Amino acid sequence: MVDNKFTEQYLIFIVKAKQDLVLVREVLGSNTIAPEILLFHLQQAVEKLIKSLLTYNQVKFPKTHDLDDLVELAEENNIELPPLIERLTELTPYAVETRYAILHDELHDITEMLSETESFLMFVEDRVKMQLNV
Repeated sequence: MVDNKFTEQYLIFIVKAKQDLVLVREVLGSNTIAPEILLFHLQQAVEKLIKSLLTYNQVKFPKTHDLDDLVELAEENNIELPPLIERLTELTPYAVETRYAILHDELHDITEMLSETESFLMFVEDRVKMQLNV
């Protein structure tokens, strides 16, 4: 069972990740929002979901946006992650680089990454044995 002081924080991470996903779904296909911005929010959702699992398992983590580092920390602490996490870590560059410049011409497929991130959300919710209605 998770320690009470960690309970609220892991739930907050899940709620915030869901909000990132809602935002992406709402503006997907809009010509006024740059694709890098949507990919940034998908990166943020994945980051928050990994941090939720870490918090749920009472693992402290550094302040980082690097998904590979967070995945490594989870693995070091025997926290199960789905195989699709390898693909989702490709979102790491969108955490920082998109704030300052357009990355490159070859962006990830937003719809595909959204679907994989939503699958990861279901995985995380299953692992913490909960369903939030947000």
